[in-house]
Amino acid sequence: MLRFWDATRTIPVLAAVICAALAAPALAQETTDGQIAEVAERAQTAAEILPPLLELERSLQDQIAAIGDDAGEDGGDGASDELQRLRSELDDIREQISIAVSGVSEREYLALDGAEFDLNSEVQNLVEPFILILNEATTDARQLERSRRELDVATRRLGDAETAIANVTAALEALPEGLAAERLEANLAVWQERQRFHGTQVQTLTQRIADLQNRRTSVGRNVNSAFEIFFRDRSISLLMGIGAFFGVLVLGRVLMLISRRIFVRRQQDRTFAMRLTGVLFSLATLIGSFIAMLAVFNLRNDWLLLGLSILLFIAAIWLAIRMLPSLLEQLWVLLNLGAVQERERVLFNGVPFRVEKLSFFTDLVNPALDGGEFTLPVRELVGMHSRPAAQDEAWFPSEKGDWVRLSDGNAGQVVAQTPEMVVVELLGGAQVTYQTADYLAATPENLSHGYRVEIEFGIGYRHRSISTDEVIERLRDGVRSHFRAILDEVDLRKVDVEFLRAGASSLDYEIEIDIAGTAAHRFEELERELARCVVMLADMNGWEIPFTQIVVHNPAS
Repeated sequence: MLRFWDATRTIPVLAAVICAALAAPALAQETTDGQIAEVAERAQTAAEILPPLLELERSLQDQIAAIGDDAGEDGGDGASDELQRLRSELDDIREQISIAVSGVSEREYLALDGAEFDLNSEVQNLVEPFILILNEATTDARQLERSRRELDVATRRLGDAETAIANVTAALEALPEGLAAERLEANLAVWQERQRFHGTQVQTLTQRIADLQNRRTSVGRNVNSAFEIFFRDRSISLLMGIGAFFGVLVLGRVLMLISRRIFVRRQQDRTFAMRLTGVLFSLATLIGSFIAMLAVFNLRNDWLLLGLSILLFIAAIWLAIRMLPSLLEQLWVLLNLGAVQERERVLFNGVPFRVEKLSFFTDLVNPALDGGEFTLPVRELVGMHSRPAAQDEAWFPSEKGDWVRLSDGNAGQVVAQTPEMVVVELLGGAQVTYQTADYLAATPENLSHGYRVEIEFGIGYRHRSISTDEVIERLRDGVRSHFRAILDEVDLRKVDVEFLRAGASSLDYEIEIDIAGTAAHRFEELERELARCVVMLADMNGWEIPFTQIVVHNPAS
């Protein structure tokens, strides 16, 4: 039974406490009001809890002394275990007394010099909360599975016992009275006892399984219940931690944008120092966000979320180490030291783009395409190559509304061009859709900037006396007059006629007409009109249009 505390042991301690309380006003010049109040409150708390702690200490000392005397007489192992337990409790009580009086843990103070880091124990401390939660969540399932295995074993043993009883009973009926019958009866009694035991075991386990199944909810409800308990107990800590993480992250992003606007006004291109500072600041912001989240969990004393966050941080570090070569390549690109440079020209999916802004998420722009803007993570740029764009270099061979002629024979007006596809509307209204890379591979000829209509035309050899001067002049004048009649003055740029060759059966000319892009939609009409014009001129001037002839010589027999 606990006795009233020993005044001889408590007077010095209480005197120290009272002195500390009385000395608190004298410390006002050196401490703040908050510190004075804290010291006074600790002194009052110590005065209240010290007497029962000291009484408990004295009781444990008496018990240890009594058990020590008994252990000296018989030396039993039980007394030794009890003595060890009481000594451990006595150490804990003395630790509590030390903390109550001084506010400092004696164990932690003495362990500062000899503290050693034990990785296994630290990992166990981190993992222990998760193991306890999993153990609690799976208790019913494990008990149910264990009971089912035991029921299966008991059922099979019961069946074996019933079989043995039937066989022994049959043997007893066949044997006369004697020593063998006595032996069989004794064996029968053993198997009957086993039958009763296993029968009772089967009934008990069956009832146990039924109780567990009735108590156990469905898997989905168990999961939902676990989530409900988790968010009910830790929702505030979780929300505060996530809020701290994203708050610091957003604040860092805002500061980066503000600083970038200030420096961009001063100079157009970012220097290497600015890029390196940006990368380091982004990394520091990410680490600071994580530290802020850990600080919230620590202040909330939520060791489960704190341990989970630390495990996730360790996993992130391990993943970063595994991805170190790739991360270094991305860092090289971010610093504008890699194969892709800012403000240069790069091919993405076979289409040229300008690297507008090189960052963690890089902007690629093609001003000639509808929606020609891409935002790519920097890892997508690894393996690409850029080059400086030439002066006045086109970013795409056509624009929306241009008339083009392709190598596959199609010709028409571009009605849409995006980074993914180009739509060409042919004469007559049919539309052909190309993937943008295939469109570029078809080497489009842009007619909207001007084009040439040309034809080869031949006359007979009997006009050879005028073939190099008069015929050329009449063809040029005739074609020019004809096309001036069907085209605007600004659409007809040039008409040229040149003697091409003396062919096998004709004297050949090449007639070329340069047309402005404003008449690009009439390219097929003008090609046909040129052929009609030269035939009309041949009729008007009496020029013979030869055709290929085959002369067969029949040698004399």
